[in-house]
Amino acid sequence: MSALKLANLPALRKQQLLSEFTGLKQACPPGVFVTLTPDDSTVWSAVLFVRDGPYAPAILRFQILFPDSYPRRAPMIIFATDIFHPLITPLTTYMYTTDIQENGTVSATDDERLPPGGFSLRHGFPEWFGRVRRSAEANLSAPTSPIIEQTHMFASPDPSAAGGAGPSYMQTNRAVVSIYQILKYIKSAFDKPEVLDAVPLDAAGNPGAWHAWRTHQRKQQAKQGEAERHGNDGGPATPSLKKIAGDKKPVSQAAPRKPGEWNWDGVWEDRVKKGVATSLSEPVLYGGTTLNDELASFASLQPSRSMIRFLSMEETEAESIKDNLLRTLGTSV
Repeated sequence: MSALKLANLPALRKQQLLSEFTGLKQACPPGVFVTLTPDDSTVWSAVLFVRDGPYAPAILRFQILFPDSYPRRAPMIIFATDIFHPLITPLTTYMYTTDIQENGTVSATDDERLPPGGFSLRHGFPEWFGRVRRSAEANLSAPTSPIIEQTHMFASPDPSAAGGAGPSYMQTNRAVVSIYQILKYIKSAFDKPEVLDAVPLDAAGNPGAWHAWRTHQRKQQAKQGEAERHGNDGGPATPSLKKIAGDKKPVSQAAPRKPGEWNWDGVWEDRVKKGVATSLSEPVLYGGTTLNDELASFASLQPSRSMIRFLSMEETEAESIKDNLLRTLGTSV
């Protein structure tokens, strides 16, 4: 049996996922907890405790759905907690494409779609999307001679060629994205502002949140600049409204305005504050999830059995359970 056919065996794919899950038990990004869905190793449930950054102290639940072609294709990250974030598609709408431009046009043939709550990996892992992926798949379908195939299979790794196109079993030098890297990127998208600053509009899952975040950052920079001028000059300084607005040109009232020309002032602060508060509310933490019927249908899952759920306990109960676990494992604090 060829190596290509062997790599596509469901049992081997599941074993690979189980191996990666086992690795996360030893090393997982801080604040991220992952568990397997019963009877299906291709669906993982996770929770993210945001401890720092602009989204702290939100508690966010999400799922990871692995396609049969993983790791050649990206896994689907679906958030069940509704949060206003540039990389997350709103739960109340369907984002028909991940390739959204400023003029709002989309591609009818685009197969890189995000469901409600979908997290866009396009910025963090561009090799999985767009022209890069299509180029790799085109080379994958090209015929290969037995001699060339054997040469590739036994070639020594070359870091400079990592990420090149071709079948994964032929690429011993191929850089494979691990689940740890994906989880680390997801975490950084919530606690590191510089990550959100680097996200381009065409990689956003929520263009509205993208524009709102940019407006928020411009305001913060303007306030910081004003404080610095006040300290240097010894008197108050008037911030430049033109700078806060992003140096936008005046728009004719008769012409329809593009999303980038809307008034996003205060939108990010208000929406994120409400989203974080909702994620910490008792109905969301201890009750059901915000995973709606459309999302459950898309994932072919039952939300009650697939998502991580929390139990409301007194501190003494939690400490008792913790002590029992430690005794069972034979470890101490």
